Formats: sequence, C-alpha cells, structure tokens
Amino acid sequence: MKKMYFFVLAVLISAFTYAQPVSVTATAGTLGPTLYTTVKTAFDAINAGTHQGAVTISVNANTTETVQAVLNRTGTGSASYTSVLLQPTANGLSITGNFTSAVIKLNTATNVTIDGDNPNTAGINRNLSIINTSVTTPGIVWIGG
Repeated sequence: MKKMYFFVLAVLISAFTYAQPVSVTATAGTLGPTLYTTVKTAFDAINAGTHQGAVTISVNANTTETVQAVLNRTGTGSASYTSVLLQPTANGLSITGNFTSAVIKLNTATNVTIDGDNPNTAGINRNLSIINTSVTTPGIVWIGG
C-alpha cells in the first residue's frame, strides 16, 4: 500500500513540474529546480539573488509574457550570477508578448546565452521562438552599459 501512495505522489509531482512553463536551476543560492510561470518571474528571482552562480532557465512549455522580462547585470542590486543560459526542453516552444519594447530585455547583462536548440535532440534545431506580436518592435534588446 505504501508503494502505491508513493507512486501516486510521484506522478502528481511530475505532473506539476511539467505543468510549469519555466524552471530554474543554479549552482549557488537556491539550487532548484524552482518552477515559474513566466520568464519574467524567473528573471525577477535571478535579479533578487535567489538563484546564483551558473543559472539555467529551462522553457518547458509556451509562455505569454504580460510584463517585459528584464534581466539585470550581475552585481546590480542582489543579482549575483556567473552565467545565465535560457533554453527550451522540447521542440516548437515560444515566449510571446505584445510590447512597445522587446519581450526580453538584457539590462547590461553579460554572460547570457539564449540557445534556441533543445538539448534533448541531436543536431542544430530552431526549437524556441521569441515573438513580439507588436510588428514594430524586436523580441530581444540588449541595453549596453
């Protein structure tokens, strides 16, 4: 009977994990995986110093950003990371928003890699799209310092 409860609990935890569009792991601070509903909330946690060191943001499902996702440079406020990697975990995923500016803003952030290739598949693929439904603005912008 205990095995059955453990199995049901494991299935429920797995379902919750995969139901969240974004997860973050790090080498310092809160290691994770920590689940987020948007890239913006993941960036907010990194900016707050929750995740530190080498940070990986996994996009597990499509997200719709209702507020621009801004990542600040390490050392700004509580942000303390050596690198940030954003990548999809499945094929055909998108980060979408409708802004007069970019969906993702790298605010003097360096050592950031946005890799659209799903690491779970072989070859060079385009598995992640960043889409701004406003026709006059880009999906990503870097503000230099």
